[in-house]
Amino acid sequence: MILVYTYKITPRLNYIFRHLFNNLMLKEVKFTTKIEEFIAYNGPKFSYAPQALGGEFHIQSHPILFQQGIKHHEIKFGFWDTTPVFFEVPNSTIPFDLFAASFYLLSRYEEYLPHLLDQHERYSYKNSILMHHSMILKPVVEIWVEKFKLALQNRFPNLEFEERQFYFETLINVSMARLYQGKSFLRFLLGGFDDLFHVRLRKFWLRNLVYLTGKKDPYDSFDRILKLKIKYKHPLTFFHLLTTYSLFDHNISVNKHDYQSQIKFLADYTDTGLLTSYYAFDDEEMIEREIDKLESIIHKKVEKVRAHFNRIKIPATYQIYNEEELKADYSMGYNHKIGFRAGTSIPFKFYDIENETETHLTLHPVSISDVMLKFQYKLTPGKARKIMIEQGELIRQYKGHFYPVFHNFILSDLKEWKDWNELYTGTIKHFSDAENQDN
Repeated sequence: MILVYTYKITPRLNYIFRHLFNNLMLKEVKFTTKIEEFIAYNGPKFSYAPQALGGEFHIQSHPILFQQGIKHHEIKFGFWDTTPVFFEVPNSTIPFDLFAASFYLLSRYEEYLPHLLDQHERYSYKNSILMHHSMILKPVVEIWVEKFKLALQNRFPNLEFEERQFYFETLINVSMARLYQGKSFLRFLLGGFDDLFHVRLRKFWLRNLVYLTGKKDPYDSFDRILKLKIKYKHPLTFFHLLTTYSLFDHNISVNKHDYQSQIKFLADYTDTGLLTSYYAFDDEEMIEREIDKLESIIHKKVEKVRAHFNRIKIPATYQIYNEEELKADYSMGYNHKIGFRAGTSIPFKFYDIENETETHLTLHPVSISDVMLKFQYKLTPGKARKIMIEQGELIRQYKGHFYPVFHNFILSDLKEWKDWNELYTGTIKHFSDAENQDN
């Protein structure tokens, strides 16, 4: 147990200290506001206050953890050895306030501040302070914590920490369960005319075979995904999009009996989550309808959620998820940029700054996806696999959690996806083997 002296215990302070100690350092922490208790304690301890009490291990506190609401804080960057840091403090055992900086990132403080939105009304990675010094590409919170642990052990040689375990889970976005099958006759006709107009004769022929003869749809790869899960024994969650057709939501109708049967079948063998629709990101009634629909299909309570297009609005979207008693969100990432939106790979509770409270909703950081590598980075399948493995290995190095996002059509036999099959199969094989080695 580590004792921390502070002059005031606030919800923000309690939130970030307990996350860093309990979830990253795997160590119990206790607070005291009594100087006599702190002095009398013979175990590892440090003070967190504007000034040191004496010659103890001391972190000079930045004011952000003792405030309420949003205030402007000037962000200047420095270095701890070669590691970029911000919220530097001059009279401290370590050169910056680890806890204030971590809170700033995990609470998504910067997303409450005025900022420009991208074309989908999302917070852009270009706004993030983590773009400085390439910090967005590394789990900086884990890096800071490892250095902090070493600093504590230098002062308290008998202090020991348990080691975290690397965790790997694949996330499957089912935004288009079928390419042709199950679509309305009007969509079939319009798609066929479009294929002919652009001289896509192979697609025109395949469309007719699927729609008219019952040939298996090229996007229906769920049996292959399940076989690979059984083979490699890796955690897997399907996220289903259940909404009407729109400009950005192109799935088949959830009212199709065969599709509902498939969703129920998958839910019997894997975890199931909701992929909230494009226009639902701040619409509580729409999100509630989509949750109810999925629960009526799988006959289970829905606890996992992802936002289509990673379209979240902080704090509104997460306040709705929390109100709807969803437990785990997997939208904490960017659509167009590899990296760590909150500076960490390890799940953390959503802290609602508007209400100054820690919620029950756990945010799971996602840092990379198949469509990002193909369409935003325009990589070849081989290069994409290399980048995917490197991203996972970086997270594994810091004993973090790796949640790569894939789509069911990555295992399609269509020409444009066939060479991409190895991105999925190679990734799950590599990290399932790696996790088994670690254990």
